[in-house]
Amino acid sequence: MIDFFKNFYKNSSAKLLLSLFFFAMALFIFGVITDEVLLEKEEKVDFLIFDLVRNHLINPGATGYMAAFTNLSSVTLMKIAYPALIIILFLFRDYRRAFFSFVVGSGGLLIIYLMKIFFARPRPPYPLLNPEEGFSFPSGHSTFSFIFYGTLAYFVWLTDLPKIWKYLMMSFLVLLSLMIAFSRIYLRVHYPSDVLGGICLGYSWLFLMIYAFRKWFPIS
Repeated sequence: MIDFFKNFYKNSSAKLLLSLFFFAMALFIFGVITDEVLLEKEEKVDFLIFDLVRNHLINPGATGYMAAFTNLSSVTLMKIAYPALIIILFLFRDYRRAFFSFVVGSGGLLIIYLMKIFFARPRPPYPLLNPEEGFSFPSGHSTFSFIFYGTLAYFVWLTDLPKIWKYLMMSFLVLLSLMIAFSRIYLRVHYPSDVLGGICLGYSWLFLMIYAFRKWFPIS
C-alpha cells in the first residue's frame, strides 16, 4: 500500500494532486456538516451567520441582485440550460462531451434528490422573500450551480484558448457559482451549512466524473 501511494505521487502531476487535496477536503467538510449539524443538531453557527448577514448586508438594492443571482441556478433555468447544452454538443457531433454532460447532470440531480429525502431537513424560518418548498439539505442551487457552471469551466479548460483567457473565464464561472450559493443564505431559503454542503457535494461529484471520464472515456 505504501509503495502504491509512492508511485502514485511520483507519477501524478501537481494539478492532479492539488485537485485530489480539494476533493478530500470537500468530502471531509461534507462529513463534518452531516455529523455536527444534521446528526448532532448543532446550528449555532448557521444562525450566527444569518444574524451577521441580516445586520450588515441586507438592503433593498442588494436583495434584487441576490434574487437575480439565485435565478441563475433555478429549476426553471436548469431545465432549459442543461438540455440545451447537451443538444448543442450533440448537434456539433461532440458526443463524448454531450454524454459527459448528461451523466454529470442527471447523476447530480439524482444525488441531490436522494440526499434531500434522506436527511429531510426543514427549511430555515422567516425567508427574506417567498418561502420555498422541499427539504433544505443540501442546497440544490449551490450543488447544481457547481455542477453546471463547473462543467462549463471544464470545457473552457479543454479549449485551445490562451491560458489567460481560460483562467479569466473559469474564474468568472466559479465566482458566479459562489454568488449563487451565497444568495441562498442571503435570501434565507437555506442554512449556511446547506450551502457549504452543496458546494462540497457539487465539487466532489464533478471531480469524480472528470477523473472517471479522463481515465476510461477521455474527452479531447
